Amino acid sequence: MFLRKLALQNFRNFTNQHWDFAKTTIFVGENGSGKTSIIEAINLLATGDSFRAARIEEMIRLEAELSRVQGLFTLSVEKDLLVEKNLLVKNEKSSDDLKLETMLTRGMVAGKKSQYRLFTVNDVRRRRKDFVKNLSVVVFRPEDLRLIEGSPRRRRLFLDQGLSMLDWKYQRALQQYEKTLKRRNLLLQKVREGEESKSILSFWNLNLLKHGEFLQRERSNFVDFIREVIFPFELNIEYLPSLINEDRLKKYADKEIAAGHTLIGPHKDDFLVKFSLPEKGIEDLSILAYGSRGQQRLAVLWLKVAELQFLHSRIDYQPLLLLDDIMSELDENSKTMVLSLLENYQVVLTTADEDLAKELSKKVQQSKLIRLSLV
Repeated sequence: MFLRKLALQNFRNFTNQHWDFAKTTIFVGENGSGKTSIIEAINLLATGDSFRAARIEEMIRLEAELSRVQGLFTLSVEKDLLVEKNLLVKNEKSSDDLKLETMLTRGMVAGKKSQYRLFTVNDVRRRRKDFVKNLSVVVFRPEDLRLIEGSPRRRRLFLDQGLSMLDWKYQRALQQYEKTLKRRNLLLQKVREGEESKSILSFWNLNLLKHGEFLQRERSNFVDFIREVIFPFELNIEYLPSLINEDRLKKYADKEIAAGHTLIGPHKDDFLVKFSLPEKGIEDLSILAYGSRGQQRLAVLWLKVAELQFLHSRIDYQPLLLLDDIMSELDENSKTMVLSLLENYQVVLTTADEDLAKELSKKVQQSKLIRLSLV
C-alpha cells in the first residue's frame, strides 16, 4: 500500500490542493500552514474520524457546504509512483489503484438533508466499517510524548486506537461498552436515591460483562505482543486491568450503588512501562517513577514502534507512519531510531524547522520536501 496522492477540497483552511508523495514526504511550514491538517486528513481516510475535531463541521472550511478528502494509493509499489493525476477532476486509475474518499457535510447539501460523513472506495459508496478496512496508519504527535506521564485515559486510548484500526468488532464493542456504562451509572444513582430497585441493573450488568470481558481480552493480547517487540533500550510492559467478571460485579455491587457509578471494568484499565539496566543488575523499574525524560520518550517511541509492528503483523501491507512535528521534541537517540524507521515504511513527516527538514531530506533516501505557506 503506497500513498501516491492526497487531494483536499474545503478541508480545514485548504480550498483545493493536492500533493504527490514519495516514500518519505516531508512537509515544512510555520504554525498555521496546515501541516497537522494534512496528517489529520490521511488519518481520516484510515479511521473515518478525526484525532482533534470535536465536531465534524470543524473540518469543513468556513462558508463551504461540504469537504472532500481523497487519497490515491497503489497496491503494488513496483508501479510508477508519481504518475500525475488530478483526483478532483479526472477519474483515471489502474487495476492496482485504490481511491479512498471521505466527504464531510454540515448535515445539509444543496438544501437537502445529508449524512455528516460519506465514504467511497473506488467511487462506490461504502459503510464506514467496510471503508476503514482499506488503510491502516500510525500517528505520532507531540501529545503522544505525554503517554507515559499522562493520565490512564491516554494510555487506554493508545490501546483502543491500535485495536480499533484492525477490528471493527473491537470498535463496536468499545462503543457498546461506553453506552452501557453511561446508562448503568445513571441507574446506579437512581438505585442509590431509592428511585429504582437493584434488580433493574441485571440487564445492564450482562451487557457490561459481555463487552468488558471482550475488550480486556483483546487489550491483554495487544500488550503481550508489545512485550515481545525488540528495542535497543530494554523495556517491558505490564497490563493493569480493572478486571470485570460476574463475581467482582457482585462483590462491588453495594459500593457502586453508594458511589453512584461503576467502579470496575475496562474504563479503569491502565498499563505500566518498565525498564531494566542489565549492567547494574536492575530490572523492572517503573519508567514513570525512575526514568529520565529521555528514557520516557524512548518508551513512547517503543510503544509506537510496537503499534506499527502490531498492525503490520495482521494486515498484508505496510501501515503508513505519520509523524506530526515530533522530531524537534526528541533527543538525538530517539531521532536516530526514528530515522531507522523511515527505511522500512512509507512516512509522512511534518516540521516547522526548515533546517531540520533540509537535513532529513538529505539523509533519507527517496524523500521529497514540500514547503507550505500560511493558509
